[in-house]
Amino acid sequence: MLAKRVRARRVELSLSVRAAAAAAEMDRNTWSYLEDGSRRTSEFKFAGIERALRWESGSVAAILEGRDPTPAQPENNTAAPVDEEIELVRTDKKLTPEMRDRIIALILERRERDKVAAIEDTRRMIDLFRRS
Repeated sequence: MLAKRVRARRVELSLSVRAAAAAAEMDRNTWSYLEDGSRRTSEFKFAGIERALRWESGSVAAILEGRDPTPAQPENNTAAPVDEEIELVRTDKKLTPEMRDRIIALILERRERDKVAAIEDTRRMIDLFRRS
């Protein structure tokens, strides 16, 4: 149950596995094990998971007890920016939930690849300027 809730919340927040793991201050593989349910998650990791998924403290324990997590209250009154690309997928009524999840996962993977490519481009520009 925890694995499904964690993955659903990560996708809802448009976070890649890498971004969620970084926010939780854990290894990406550890986060993957959390989502696939292949290993038991240590209690000392709960706070990081809750922080990454913007849940109140005690939410992971609540899920393990069969209750719902509590979303964290925003720190200010401004609404989070809408991710138009993700919303387009979420609001398409012709897509099954599985299709939505897969498309969103592909979007997040593409964004991660684009980010890595942009960093490499920046490094190349820095090298070019250093040489001149």
